[in-house]
Amino acid sequence: MKKKISLVIIAGLFSASCIAILFHSFHQEVPKNTIRILIEKPVDEHNLRIEPLIRESSYRYVSHGEDFELIHPDPSRPILHFQVVRDENTRALIFLKEDADILYDNLSIAKTEWIRKKVRPEQIRILSRSGDAISQLALNEENPLLQDASFRKTLAQALPLKLWMDKVFSGWVEEADPDLLTGPESSFAPTKEITLRYLTTPSREGQQLAYLTREALKKVGITIEIHVYEPALFYAKIKKRDFDLYSSTSLPGVKNILDLPHTQLIPLFRWKHALLLNPRVKTPKDIEESFDYSFRFLSSLQLQ
Repeated sequence: MKKKISLVIIAGLFSASCIAILFHSFHQEVPKNTIRILIEKPVDEHNLRIEPLIRESSYRYVSHGEDFELIHPDPSRPILHFQVVRDENTRALIFLKEDADILYDNLSIAKTEWIRKKVRPEQIRILSRSGDAISQLALNEENPLLQDASFRKTLAQALPLKLWMDKVFSGWVEEADPDLLTGPESSFAPTKEITLRYLTTPSREGQQLAYLTREALKKVGITIEIHVYEPALFYAKIKKRDFDLYSSTSLPGVKNILDLPHTQLIPLFRWKHALLLNPRVKTPKDIEESFDYSFRFLSSLQLQ
């Protein structure tokens, strides 16, 4: 009976197309001495998230199609098995079924928060730490209006970032630039109706930020037209400079393909890392200190 109740709760959160996964099979047999990690897309041993783990801990990369394993020279160390699951709902369901051990930085805030609130701590551990990824609002300075520093400050000051951090993003983001909203208020005074084109992709967080920005700027007399494009078309339009505003996320030291000349960037948030763990995985006490963009922290894990 307990299992049936939990299935009904999960069915209320995820789309019907994914629920069949729960009934397709019971728990898979847990492989011995193997930690199972879910990732959202295929990567190879040269990927920025994987390469530091191989280089620093001498793992051997073994491909299994899109999936792969990292095997340590010491046979007592757990094998790290990476499984590609593109759909976020499916990743969450597999993890909740305990058919995976780790999700790292690849669930939306909404899914992570739902799991945090609904699942007991002894069933799933959730760890977090300040991250390096920064979301930025990009302004096309080929638009004469966006060349005006006073107008750009009006835009920045109209965004209620602290309210969004606490109420919308549930504390999973932090201030990216403490000095952004300091200093005197903007002296910009519009003399005519202002309309700006905001480009975004269909991603949940991307669209959410677009609509939040539209509502905030509406209060200072600026109309935002939101245009949602699939990633390929989105990137093409950005490169052709067919936009006024868009948001993107970048990492220090990693070139962002959307970093273009004559584009002013307003830092918005710094995203926290989020690690979801199956209880069978044992972690050192200070594991959060090793969180970064890569998977290098996996080398410190053991099985209970």
